[in-house]
Amino acid sequence: MIKTTVPFSHLFQTSIGMPRLLLWLMVFMPILIAGCSIGDKIDKLTDKVSDVAGDTVATLDNAIDALDRNSASWQSVLQDTTTKLTDEAQSTVRNEVSDLLNRSVAATGNELRCNVDFIGTRVRQALARIRARLLHQAIPPTEPALCHVVPAAVDMALDSNRRNKLEFFGYDFDTTPINVTLHNKSGVLDVSSKLDRLTHYHMTLNLGANGVPVSSVSDRLTLEWQSRPISSIAVIQPATPVCEEKPETYERNTYLSFTPPHTRGDKEFSGHGPEVWANARWSNEGTHVNFRLWMKAQETRSDWTTAEGERTEVYYTPPPGWRIDSIANSLESTAHYIDTDHNDDRQGGGPNGPVKEFKFRGDRSGDDAGSYTGVDVTFNPLVMKLVKVADCAPASAIKSLQIKDLIAPSTIKRLQPMMLKLKP
Repeated sequence: MIKTTVPFSHLFQTSIGMPRLLLWLMVFMPILIAGCSIGDKIDKLTDKVSDVAGDTVATLDNAIDALDRNSASWQSVLQDTTTKLTDEAQSTVRNEVSDLLNRSVAATGNELRCNVDFIGTRVRQALARIRARLLHQAIPPTEPALCHVVPAAVDMALDSNRRNKLEFFGYDFDTTPINVTLHNKSGVLDVSSKLDRLTHYHMTLNLGANGVPVSSVSDRLTLEWQSRPISSIAVIQPATPVCEEKPETYERNTYLSFTPPHTRGDKEFSGHGPEVWANARWSNEGTHVNFRLWMKAQETRSDWTTAEGERTEVYYTPPPGWRIDSIANSLESTAHYIDTDHNDDRQGGGPNGPVKEFKFRGDRSGDDAGSYTGVDVTFNPLVMKLVKVADCAPASAIKSLQIKDLIAPSTIKRLQPMMLKLKP
């Protein structure tokens, strides 16, 4: 109950008398009339805002879950998510999801060399960032992703008119600065000013007369993000050899522990599950291998207490002068079960994917989500093929140039014996 006491005589202690009385009535009478109900109205308004936020997060959760099950369905998932965000208070998020749909559709033209699963993965990451903003969680920087370079290398024996530009296809080129450097025998030159971002998924680098000064002493061009190389393009000179290749196996003997944040309901599962999902994935970024671990634990009834989140970290970095050409393992490990007790639960990830074993912590006495529920993972060996990057041309780039007729016949003839010596 809100009580307001004002001596009646004070209403008239002013030179303007009646106007002050009217002002007083306009400001305070609604409160007096509302009485005890004003607190209830504020509570209802707060509950409405809370419900909308909770529904929005739940809608995003469902979309992210759908992409974890099938990343190729990203277009229908985004369309469905936009349709479900109907409340006016959800309009900002609805616009973000709609923009993401348009952005992703635009990036699927014939010129884009990224596969459907790649687009789905980037869509999922974008939805996770939207959800993190709603929950006031840390938002990781948006790393640009490179799918394809045309041509894959620059053959200096080719006519200059046929090697006057490089085209880069990928994703999120417009969200963060990207630098380009030219590596010559005498040093490194920043040529970022010659890079033109046509769209968020397409960039070109001018190699013409007024562009990057590629010459007989040039070795390679490098794209960099946050001072880290994300792509290396060889410049093939008359003496440039085919890059050496070698197998590499990396074994991590330590385990990784992850406790996802609390995202819904109270923090206690109370013996109602939880139902648990996990997905672990290696991704080859060329200059490193990323490991992403996602986990969700959801109560099977009541207020649907949920802990969900993901962790991404650099898992492996090759020695200087080498690049990861390919990963021989299966790239993904998954787990799904319903917790029925207070014991740790072990789920096999399999012999060939990233995770050898998942060990889950689900329910216990007391609060669970955000403080206890989580997973420990042990790893399988990571098996890769590495390719040397300095002062050489990768075999894969040479094959790509042959297919596109962007390599001189004399260069093919010179490199062919070296190509034959490489193991398939």
